[in-house]
Amino acid sequence: MSAGQEKEYQSIKKGDFPEGLYMTLEDVLNKKPSSTEEIYFKACEKCDSLNLPEKAFFYFKQKDKRVKFPLAVSHKGEMYFQTYRKYTNKEDKGYDPDQYSRFCKVINYGRFIYFEENMKGLWSKAFLGTLSPLTYSINGKTKGIVLDLENKEFNILQNCDDLNDFLSAHNIPEIQCNSETYTIADLRAKIEEINLPYR
Repeated sequence: MSAGQEKEYQSIKKGDFPEGLYMTLEDVLNKKPSSTEEIYFKACEKCDSLNLPEKAFFYFKQKDKRVKFPLAVSHKGEMYFQTYRKYTNKEDKGYDPDQYSRFCKVINYGRFIYFEENMKGLWSKAFLGTLSPLTYSINGKTKGIVLDLENKEFNILQNCDDLNDFLSAHNIPEIQCNSETYTIADLRAKIEEINLPYR
């Protein structure tokens, strides 16, 4: 690569995924659904938007059975992922979603696909109250998760050190941040800034 040439990064835009179920990471990377069986969703109770919720359970229309195994679902132009340990970065194996077979809507597309999931056992549920997840600190229960297209793995951004390790591994300048005060909203803004040129 000669000087002055920017490295080309793969990028993904909203709407890049044909409707259907994506069983594996390969299916996602190839944008080829493994199945186009008809599905519908049920939102989880305390969710904000019921038209296309942030978190949802999907069901097969024909069998009326819950969709459990696919890694991702493309539904009405939105992409939803499940946090699958199989595909997570080796340091993130210990993190478990607080509800299995729940899918999380992709919030940001570009060089990385970004979504958020609540993880078990880090905070007591009672403490959360009615705060917006955007005000939670990055080291709280709600975790930002990126699908790293280059390394073909998910990274759970658990705190500022983790975020900076991720940034430096991708030749993105590290940032000054404190895990107690750096919020999910700050993280969303950072991912947006990284992804914007790739959309």
